[in-house]
Amino acid sequence: MRPSRSRTLTLRRFAASALLLALLGLAAAQAPDNPITFRSEIYVVSEVTAADGSREERFSAATSAIPGQVVEFRIIATNSGETTLPAGRVQIFGPVDAGMAYVGNSASPSAENRLLTEFSVDGAEFSEPPVLVGVDDSRRVAEPNEFTMIRWTLLTPLEPGQEVTLIYRVVIE
Repeated sequence: MRPSRSRTLTLRRFAASALLLALLGLAAAQAPDNPITFRSEIYVVSEVTAADGSREERFSAATSAIPGQVVEFRIIATNSGETTLPAGRVQIFGPVDAGMAYVGNSASPSAENRLLTEFSVDGAEFSEPPVLVGVDDSRRVAEPNEFTMIRWTLLTPLEPGQEVTLIYRVVIE
């Protein structure tokens, strides 16, 4: 089956919106003389079985995807300025567009206390898992496929020339 044009547009639109949101997050937190440059990479993730029976993931550059495929988004942020960006001030956002569902536990981890990784179901309120939705008696834990946005906050300074790569996966619906 051939990928639909709408899915191709979704991935292109997604890449543009991810970069725009990353830039907006930085603009809100940083002075204009502290530039960060962004680039994104999008891969279709396939699991293959080797001759010995082991399974491994393969990545192919994605310009389109079909329902059921797993797509990995990588946002690469580089401090291209001459000034160190302070810890806690740089936030980068990764949207989960309509027609996509976030794959649980696929976002860059908070390893080594370098990143705070938070999620949102509405794009406004963010928290670390478990993400709660609803009010009073209807309050419940949101499922990962309900997430519409991921926010990373850098917890260490970003030195000039330093780069950070943020990763997450979605399933095309």
